[in-house]
Amino acid sequence: MAPPRAPKSRITWWMRVRRFIYDLESPLRLRHTLARLSHRHQHPFLSLLRLCLPIPTWHFGLPDPVPLKTMLNNVPLLQSRKASADLTNMRSIPLWRARDTPLRSLYRLYEAIVAREFYAIGPEVEYFFYQSRRSWAIHRIPDPEDHDPVRYAILACIAEELALAFNWRMGLGMRRDKTKHIYRKTFDDLLPPFVAEIAPGWTRRVGPIDVDLLEDFPAELRDAAGRLVLEEGGENPNFADRNIVTDTGHFYTV
Repeated sequence: MAPPRAPKSRITWWMRVRRFIYDLESPLRLRHTLARLSHRHQHPFLSLLRLCLPIPTWHFGLPDPVPLKTMLNNVPLLQSRKASADLTNMRSIPLWRARDTPLRSLYRLYEAIVAREFYAIGPEVEYFFYQSRRSWAIHRIPDPEDHDPVRYAILACIAEELALAFNWRMGLGMRRDKTKHIYRKTFDDLLPPFVAEIAPGWTRRVGPIDVDLLEDFPAELRDAAGRLVLEEGGENPNFADRNIVTDTGHFYTV
């Protein structure tokens, strides 16, 4: 004889209301934010309050750029800077993203490229891609006016490559607003046109690196022509135009 079936649990209207309230989430995702902050902060509510206060200004300031020679090949320094900034958590917090700036992200990409920690590039590019297109459009990246000509050239190359990489993504149907991705049933389906990203105007004023500036760099970081080598065998034409040898495959991820 089969055992009697257990009675089904009854879902009451109060249970439905509680589930609705629990699932209700504001655009600021405060519960998610507190959960993230609790991973690294002893007082997550206080950390949340600091994120809400526009001190000294709403947008975070640009940290002092790391000297190029200090960051070259310096993966431990890059990792320590990422850990101290708690980037993995913070990039998932809406309030922090709202206070971040495209120029800060550009310098984070510079640090990853120069440290030659190429696996750190993809997450930062993806983070930049999904920031608000209105305020984080590539052509709106402000001119850093960096006093170091070598670093300035690298920053210009990164900004130009971001425009190319974003257009490549959008050509596949991806959109900077995740809710508007376009999916095809077959590869024969045509994708609608999109507004292409363009590089900021200031990059056109940044010329190639004078190889004389690289004479005191380590020999393994210069090729026979005296160019800066950030990735052996790199063939990216955008960087090559400014006497930099590297590839940019990690910009092109989906």
